[in-house]
Amino acid sequence: MIARPFASLRPSALVPLAFLSLLACGGAAADIADPDSPPPNGSGQGSSGSAAPDSPGDGDSPDGTTPSDSTTGPRVAITLQGSTAPFAHTDGWSGSTPKRQIVAIRSLYLLRSPTDASPVKVFDHGAKAVETDLVTGKKVEVASVVAKTLPAGVFTVAKAGVAYVRYSVAARMHSLVSVDGQYDNVQALSDGVVIDGITRDKGHFRYSFVASGTTYGTLEGEDAPVPAVSTSGGLTLDTSGPQSFYVFPVQVAIDPNVAVDHEVNLELNVHQSFRWQDQLVPGYSPKVFDTTPYTFEPVMAFGANALKLTIGPAAKL
Repeated sequence: MIARPFASLRPSALVPLAFLSLLACGGAAADIADPDSPPPNGSGQGSSGSAAPDSPGDGDSPDGTTPSDSTTGPRVAITLQGSTAPFAHTDGWSGSTPKRQIVAIRSLYLLRSPTDASPVKVFDHGAKAVETDLVTGKKVEVASVVAKTLPAGVFTVAKAGVAYVRYSVAARMHSLVSVDGQYDNVQALSDGVVIDGITRDKGHFRYSFVASGTTYGTLEGEDAPVPAVSTSGGLTLDTSGPQSFYVFPVQVAIDPNVAVDHEVNLELNVHQSFRWQDQLVPGYSPKVFDTTPYTFEPVMAFGANALKLTIGPAAKL
């Protein structure tokens, strides 16, 4: 058994594991206009299903007008799901599919262009961010809004506000002996989020190594660095303000006068999306994410391999 491998862990020893905390592939902060000025504040109390959003259907519509009847009529459901279908990686790195990869979404904005100074707020859950586990493939309704509360127009950029992420990745811990287990981690990506009943600010993290149901060490802190990952997945992560946003290109034409309910589905492929570079170290193995209480093999990318956006009439149940 491992003899308390984290017992003498320095606060900075595992901080680079924050690189594991991305849903979306992206590099530097995207140069996209903020949805609000200043950026919207709020918190993310995770839930596993659709929350009651502070959406245009609950008040003013995004273009500043007040709809006469904003609670009835065809609705637009925004759904999110993951996929672990085989994906051809060509980077030469080792990879594994996370055991779980949960993202908590709190808002969605649409922009007509990257410099749009007046983005359309589709919804903002505030303290009710909705969790989706991308590994299970289960479709989760993140929000539902009345179609006629949205303005007509063509939009080319979407910004999804992310409160926090939870993820588990397989690993081998080398200490007194070598033990296979997993890292169960969580990181706040926005200020004022509620994680396990406690309000946290951007940068808070908790990393735990678990083997056979036993937690051998936990590191918790407030100084997780800004994540940096590959830019090949079509998404970027904007962390320039107190709220973080996943930014991705879209081609969405809104018709507020649709006659039937519609669904906007975003599917993210996460097959072997946790990518690392094997090191030639005695006792380490290829295709295994090897770590010690103080070091780990370089994490090269962690995020969606591909994005698929589908829009159409909602399926009847």
